Amino acid sequence: MHTLRNKWRANLLVGFLVCALPVASIALGAEGPEPPENLRCEYLSNPMGIDVVRPRFSWVLEHPARGESQTAYQVLVSTRSETLKQDQGDQWDSGKVASGDSTQVEYNGKPLASGQSYYWKVKYWDKEGNASPFSETARFDMGLLSRDEWKGQWIGGANQLRTEFQLPEAVVRARAYITGVGYYELRINGEKVGRSVLDPAWTTYDKRVLYSTYDVTRRLQRGANAVGVMLGQGWYSSRALLVQIDVELADGKSLSFVSSPKWKAKNGPITSDSVYNGESYDARLETPGWDRPGFDDALWAAAQAVEAPKGILSAQMMPSIQVVDTLTPVALSNPQPGVYVYDMGQNASGWVRLQVKGPRGAAVTMTFTELIYDNGMINRENIRNAKVRDVYILRGGGMEIYEPRFTYHGFRYVEVRGFPGTPSLDSVRLRVVHSAVPTTGSFVASKQILNQIQKLIHWSQLTNLFGIPTDCDQRDERQGWMGDAHVTAEEAMMNFDMAAFYTNFVRDIHDIQSPEGMVSDTVPHRYGSAPSDPAWGTAYPLICWYMWQQYGDRRILEENYDGLKKYVEYLRTRASENILSYSYYGDWVAVEKTPGGFVSAAYYYDDVRVLAGAAKALGKAADADAYSQLAGQIKESINRKFYDAATGNFANGTQTANAMALNMDLDGKGQRGHVAGNLTNDIVYRHDTHVTTGFIGIKHLMEALTKIGRADLAYDLATQTTYPSWGYMVSRGATTLWELWQEKTGPSMNSHDHVMFGSVGSWFYRALGGINLEQDSVGYAHIRIEPQIVRDLASVSASIETIRGTVSSSWTHAPGSITMNVSIPVNSDARIVMPREDYMTEVTVREGDRVVFDKGQYVAGDAGVSGATAEKNGDIIFTVGSGNYSFQLTGQ
Repeated sequence: MHTLRNKWRANLLVGFLVCALPVASIALGAEGPEPPENLRCEYLSNPMGIDVVRPRFSWVLEHPARGESQTAYQVLVSTRSETLKQDQGDQWDSGKVASGDSTQVEYNGKPLASGQSYYWKVKYWDKEGNASPFSETARFDMGLLSRDEWKGQWIGGANQLRTEFQLPEAVVRARAYITGVGYYELRINGEKVGRSVLDPAWTTYDKRVLYSTYDVTRRLQRGANAVGVMLGQGWYSSRALLVQIDVELADGKSLSFVSSPKWKAKNGPITSDSVYNGESYDARLETPGWDRPGFDDALWAAAQAVEAPKGILSAQMMPSIQVVDTLTPVALSNPQPGVYVYDMGQNASGWVRLQVKGPRGAAVTMTFTELIYDNGMINRENIRNAKVRDVYILRGGGMEIYEPRFTYHGFRYVEVRGFPGTPSLDSVRLRVVHSAVPTTGSFVASKQILNQIQKLIHWSQLTNLFGIPTDCDQRDERQGWMGDAHVTAEEAMMNFDMAAFYTNFVRDIHDIQSPEGMVSDTVPHRYGSAPSDPAWGTAYPLICWYMWQQYGDRRILEENYDGLKKYVEYLRTRASENILSYSYYGDWVAVEKTPGGFVSAAYYYDDVRVLAGAAKALGKAADADAYSQLAGQIKESINRKFYDAATGNFANGTQTANAMALNMDLDGKGQRGHVAGNLTNDIVYRHDTHVTTGFIGIKHLMEALTKIGRADLAYDLATQTTYPSWGYMVSRGATTLWELWQEKTGPSMNSHDHVMFGSVGSWFYRALGGINLEQDSVGYAHIRIEPQIVRDLASVSASIETIRGTVSSSWTHAPGSITMNVSIPVNSDARIVMPREDYMTEVTVREGDRVVFDKGQYVAGDAGVSGATAEKNGDIIFTVGSGNYSFQLTGQ
């Protein structure tokens, strides 16, 4: 943490309000521990249908006292909630386990059965030995654990399938297990089941097909029942369905109703559907009541048995794609007769809900774009070959409401043609659609441009989550590009609950890995190369490593260690004298190009380092030593080939080259000062404080500048508003991040919703918010709060709901004064690094109403705060346990 390099200028922005954390004034040990909260199983809250035979549990601890931790826990798992209420676990009673683990606690009871519901709760003991009450009851349902337990057949033959069955008794419990390829919509007794859309998530179908589980107990009734399913093509080459409904009746009997050629089939009102081209819906072809019992389907054909996808069936254990919001358009124009253009005010992913009344057979066409021309007409140039068009043909006879089922679009503008009469703002609504990951992070700063960039990052990240992390959401692409995925993964994990999502994506990567160890540029692989560009393939080791760092996920390292090792060894076969030089993209869309060979060589080094770290974490000492040695050899080779001692530059001296070297610690002894000087001079003097990197380099640039004590310069880049910068996008009216720094349009570029430049979001949290992991810590067990208080930045408030609980850091700065409010969750500790301005010689620090530092010395006290040796530049460092803290530094 460097000290402040610029004195506060009082005439700059003041008055920004930061919500201070409440200061705990409760005496230590005044009350006992509270019940654990936020119980999760495999990262999910009350998951329905998992197929992990030894699921992991986690919980968040609450305690009124500071400095608290868990010393033991007890988990109870039962097959009946009534048994659990009696504090009995007929499936697993862990007993009192002496352990501080409150995350990644593995189930260790009786074997779990397919289709069974389980209930669980937990209590813990604090460091004084006081026991908490048990938590509220949580639950998880097992899916079908083997293919043999699936009793149905894959069927197709049309895009609308149905069946009926009788239930002789009242239903006690019922579960529907269902998958379709490409997409399906399940309906029972006239109503849609669940909130999921565009289900199941896209996979490599030859390797894996995902299924979902629904509790349909209340949807079934004694007597006649009907099941209807609509099928869409999605990313698959045809339409097929597999479904099984298991029912338990009041008289104790169990029944199963499954897909088979006995079902009836008919093509419905969806006459065409395509992810890229949109959906056509002819309401005249609707058959009312088709999904209700008693419907006459005598003229429907029999469903056809179809060839099953080759992949194994796996539970979809991540947040599904859902309609998450509804937005009202902000403007409506009529640029040509019969042409109406809506401005939704926000670039987003999803579709439009249309409300229309008109004659039978009238066709309303909706076309979706991110841009409009000056004359008000939509601009489709950057959409390329995708038609991105939905067509609705009216049935006639009254008000009709339509929204598509099996497509999605990325858009801000909607052109409507063929509307009977004149539409109004109420005729359409934007339905925002993406994987429904919860928001877990918050970042607010006194510099408004930072908040605007944070908003762009937030929208861009969410609108590119569709079961996989996509590059864009609008044109004929929407692929799981690995480069985009890894540069934004840390930012995503800070802003959103991504643990289950990335667990699935890592499995997707593992599925496409070849026997030789190579992976592809996109996952699932449709675009790009195989083998991947090394700066893209690195997503495999890096996302595994981020899962370990952010969530303490040891299992993801265990399950993928062999795959990661195979990947590194494959790269090793392509390296000559420890230099991996092949490259396809390098620092993609850079203003100044960096040799692709250097970028590839640097990521090869980083991949080997990550593998060595994974080996160490898993106790594989021999591998850890071997790969650490290999990393050292690669570093030496990179220095020999790419470092110019005369100029002090790596490769051709671009911002990307020198930033990657500094951030990856590729620089050798005595080089750092020279390389750092070249980097800062390039930014300030050669490019007038602007970036020249592509999306690979920008992630390293912001982190490297902070590492070398120039967070102030990184801040200057982050708040720049002229080209090229994030602020330039804001100034040009962007509501999501662009694919390029410039506002170029045309058939080859430029997507206006690409998240790849959003990696700066992690820098917001780590540098400006100051929320960091201590070195070698994982899962926020040991935290370092070290905000960079720079330039005219008056205040920042940041928080992350980590797997252990909320970590928050907010600070305000005025002349001669810095206030920091910090919250650390139970079972974690932290080091608080307080900077002081260069001119300050006499400093006093108070925590609440206690003086904890004065006259150059730490002051002993019982506030749960202890001093630590200042590490550099006179910064004042405190060690704290869990709790809320308010530090006030004053000096002159």
